[in-house]
Amino acid sequence: MKKFKKALALSLALAMGLSLCACGEKEKETEATTTEAATTTEAAATDAPADTEAPADGAAPITVTDTATSIQVYSWNDELGQRLDLTFRSKYPELSDLVVYNNLDMSGTGEEYPAKLQAAIDAGGDLVPSIIAADNDVALSFMQRDYIVPVTDIGLTLDMYKNAYDYTVEYATVDGELKAMTWQATPGVVAYRTDIAEEVLGFSDPESVQAAIGDWDKFFETAETMKGAGYYMTSGPDEIKYAMLDQRQSAWVVDGALNIDPAVNDYLEYSKKLYDNDYTKKAAMWSSEWTANMADDVFCFFGCTWFIPWSLSIEDTDAMGKYNVVTGPCSYHWGGSYLMVTDKCPNKELAALVVYTMCCDTDEMYKIFAEATDFCNNQEAVAQLIADGKGPLEKLGGQNPLEMYDAAAKGLSLKNATSYDNIFNAYLDTASQSYNSGDLATVDDAIINIKEQVSAAYSDIVVE
Repeated sequence: MKKFKKALALSLALAMGLSLCACGEKEKETEATTTEAATTTEAAATDAPADTEAPADGAAPITVTDTATSIQVYSWNDELGQRLDLTFRSKYPELSDLVVYNNLDMSGTGEEYPAKLQAAIDAGGDLVPSIIAADNDVALSFMQRDYIVPVTDIGLTLDMYKNAYDYTVEYATVDGELKAMTWQATPGVVAYRTDIAEEVLGFSDPESVQAAIGDWDKFFETAETMKGAGYYMTSGPDEIKYAMLDQRQSAWVVDGALNIDPAVNDYLEYSKKLYDNDYTKKAAMWSSEWTANMADDVFCFFGCTWFIPWSLSIEDTDAMGKYNVVTGPCSYHWGGSYLMVTDKCPNKELAALVVYTMCCDTDEMYKIFAEATDFCNNQEAVAQLIADGKGPLEKLGGQNPLEMYDAAAKGLSLKNATSYDNIFNAYLDTASQSYNSGDLATVDDAIINIKEQVSAAYSDIVVE
């Protein structure tokens, strides 16, 4: 466990703001949606045990026999609390007071969050964490901690989770055991300006635009066309990072040694190409310039299921309703939040019911999208949402992205994910920025820079 603790300790300086900077936006956007649910579902726990009826797909019911012992749920912001209000508290108001939510109000990928959780674990007592949330970027580091139990230890089964997208199961499986579940899937897309497409390319429909950026060669051909017309292809050179890194065919660390996958080299080269050819406005992701460019002269942004409703900031601008989404050059994912249960949990049946309701119950996961626009990790619920015509977004001019999200999520694999990813991706960011600016002369120099950063921080990893 030492190296994982070390990785988390290093992540504050490297990872703050990398992946879930959008959480604040998500809280603002979803607060109105969930306030009513929170108000109407507050009720005292009763002495009667609560049973979950076996759902139509045949999953086993969960019975809560202990209706006196409460559990503590911890997260870094209020998003999980809002989802609890919408699902569990709404469905089981008689158990609502037994589930106590702790919003620590801090970064989910920095050093402070795991330190606070560890302190609460060590202290024990009434505030000991039962359920904790972890961001996709660092979730594997949590799953590999000794205090996280396999979901099967609390009565959840793989059959209950059978509607989940495979990549979320793959990511959360450690040494053959499922250690976490998630209520959301986060496949990536490319959001593009339809008005700019029509002006420059002569078409704006998703099928034609997808053909124009369907691989990286076509993407850069279109970037040159955009430049010639006075537009920028992307806001910043790091825009393509998540898409490219999900194309890795091997992990960052293999058999204890640092491994540089060809996708890392490709990202360095493509980011530099965007930078040097002025295909981008050179705005860093999550900067104010990056956000402002969404309604300016930039053609496209790489986003995902939460980016579109919560981070594509075009309200009250001329760009409102003038975006559509396509798959883009490749499939990828961005972000996500996972739930896991600790071995200190005093009421494992209740914890299991909470996780089941949020991550397995098809009806409740349908609500998560229908009422909160949070793309759910349940293929049956998504199919029903599509059949019911749910999903058209005003920002997308009424386009419904659900079928695209569904197809993209089904094609994802995270078999090469490691607990090092968040930190090593930050090392890559540092090297890429130095290479783009000219401080590093070649891709080889950038790779050497990555190796130096890893070597300085990890004496237990072989760096050749």
